[in-house]
Amino acid sequence: MKSDKLTRMRPSASLFSSDYVLKLDCSDLLVGMFVSELDSRRSDAPFPLNGFHLRKNEDIRTLQKFCKFVYIDTNRGVPPRQKKARQLTMLSRARKSARVSTSLNVKRDTYPVTHSIKQQIDKAFRLYTKLQADFLATTQAVRANGKLEFAELDKPIDGLVDIIIANPQSLIWLLNTDPSKSHQVSYCVRAAIWATILARQIGINRNEMKVLFLGTLLADIGMHLLPLRLVNKRGSFRKKEFLAYKKHVELGLKLLSAHQAVDDRIVGILRCHHERHDGLGFPRGLKGGQIPGLARIANLAYSFERLLRKDSDTQSVSPAKAMAKLYKQRELKFPEQLVVEFIHTMGTYPAGTVVELASGELALVLEQNSTEKLFPKLAYITNAEKMRLNNPRVLDLPNRHQARRRHTITSSSSVDCCNIDSSEFTFRFCGKRIGIGALGFRL
Repeated sequence: MKSDKLTRMRPSASLFSSDYVLKLDCSDLLVGMFVSELDSRRSDAPFPLNGFHLRKNEDIRTLQKFCKFVYIDTNRGVPPRQKKARQLTMLSRARKSARVSTSLNVKRDTYPVTHSIKQQIDKAFRLYTKLQADFLATTQAVRANGKLEFAELDKPIDGLVDIIIANPQSLIWLLNTDPSKSHQVSYCVRAAIWATILARQIGINRNEMKVLFLGTLLADIGMHLLPLRLVNKRGSFRKKEFLAYKKHVELGLKLLSAHQAVDDRIVGILRCHHERHDGLGFPRGLKGGQIPGLARIANLAYSFERLLRKDSDTQSVSPAKAMAKLYKQRELKFPEQLVVEFIHTMGTYPAGTVVELASGELALVLEQNSTEKLFPKLAYITNAEKMRLNNPRVLDLPNRHQARRRHTITSSSSVDCCNIDSSEFTFRFCGKRIGIGALGFRL
């Protein structure tokens, strides 16, 4: 079973019901089973994030070389010869009890790609940095005088929504190679962009995308009326701290209430962005379809951003690993369909991430391959000994079988490996820039 032969599941309405996940020894695998997760010791194995079917005995034998046990989904494939109740994991029991999602009306082909990353990168960076600066000023004003003004945010939001519609990979690349100076509210801007990228994937109209962007951006605005020690807290809250932290939803709604003309959907995002699909969220413990659709998307975007950053702005994980963790939270925090659509638009190995190849070289993912997700366009940035290359080499993975084996991605590495800072590559592969300011273009 070679990674380029593994079948990725295509989302359909029938897949988005509560699933039964069984932990199974690899010696008990059968042809036709659907493997949803690998054992944690081989989480870096070169298999699709959202699972795969075992098509033949060779697939089973190859998988046994990587893992001692796996998790299978009996709603998607063949069950074990004898299904035992004790094999059901705590996670699968929780998913079984969670409310079944209402299927989204997904329209993936609503927006064609009209621009390349190279065509959009400079404008995207300019608008992204402007929005960060404007939003930082907005939050500082909230803390200083308790008033929320956000009219200045409208223009950069408009521009960023247009860029996402034209090609979401431009901002996926930018956020994964982010060269801007990070500050305490950067995560809100980034979450708003992740949310809008997912909205485009689903086919939401432009007006609703803009509402989602602003609502997600403002979702944590109440945090700036809390003591700074809570805002800057890293790690888990104590009980009293968590009770105080939860008040930021109420405080944010109070700030927003001063704007009588604000869209009700924005209010809904602020009120419900901490609700969970299984009903264990706050402030009202809403479940499943009780949660507004845009609030679900905002919640997923914030969760993804938190997974990327862990508990510190200086510590990060790769987007591929963050997506794998996000997938484990399906039907608990969010509907499975939302997670699958987000993974689909990000790609198995998102643009701008560092990966390790079977040859031992490290490479930067430049573009997705629309037909084969496991073989994107890459730029090689180290040799097999992890020594940096002075001139990174750009190469599309070839079709020849032996060459493909050498260039197969074996893991999605942290950007910290070998002291590689992905931000140095933001504009490296976008051509030479000609012109000044907004009038410039790239060759």
